[in-house]
Amino acid sequence: MILPVRTLALLVAAVICVTIASATATTLDHDSTRSGKSHVNRNMLLGNLVVGTGAYFYFENTWGAPSGKFHFKDELHDNVAFTDEISHFYAGYKLTDGFRWFFRMLKMPEEKQLKYGALQAAIILTLVEVPMDAFNPDQGFGVSDFVLDYAGIGYALLDAKYPNKFDMKFSLKQPPWKFDNKFLASKNEEFANFIWWATYTPKTVSIGLGYGIEYDQHGEAQSQVFLGAGTTLYDLLYLIKPSLANELKAFDCYFINLRLKL
Repeated sequence: MILPVRTLALLVAAVICVTIASATATTLDHDSTRSGKSHVNRNMLLGNLVVGTGAYFYFENTWGAPSGKFHFKDELHDNVAFTDEISHFYAGYKLTDGFRWFFRMLKMPEEKQLKYGALQAAIILTLVEVPMDAFNPDQGFGVSDFVLDYAGIGYALLDAKYPNKFDMKFSLKQPPWKFDNKFLASKNEEFANFIWWATYTPKTVSIGLGYGIEYDQHGEAQSQVFLGAGTTLYDLLYLIKPSLANELKAFDCYFINLRLKL
């Protein structure tokens, strides 16, 4: 019974990915005058299918298969003290930013890059919630997760329209290779390894207020608050080659810091 559900979820993901890729391809066909536009369209279609399929199986391996009935997550007793919700907000923000960069690399008209970046991020995050989490016996549909997915997308749209010196970043307490899941958190100790930062960068040095968790002897999540100062690879690269740094700003996410626990 598990196989048909997985297959259905994969087909839904593939169909939606093809739909968004086709819409984007149509836009490029209409607006682009480049002779290689047909290759761009084809590569976008194939890229969405390949990346979407790979992402599905990676998510399934990390969080489990959508093999049960639809149900809601017990958000008040998930024992991760709001860090999961923060990660959903951040995912919405950075996926939108990242796909905007991706569409810029494909020479999409500038006025469409952000819109399609937000749309692509919304599709991926919606699929993570339904069917991946909603039908996963160990997860469940998280209302707050879903709301914060879209809040993160909204923040990316506002940040693009009104640039400022504030940002959101993360840092790790321990190297990721010490954990089973290197990039996404699934177990308690993986959630506890992240610190989420609200940063302000007047110059190269940023100051930040961080939030994380640790687990007490009873296995209960305890909140942590940090004050930190540091920089990012983007800021360091900007000192050497500003044009290259600005081109890669979408990937500015890790806060290299010295911190004090409050």
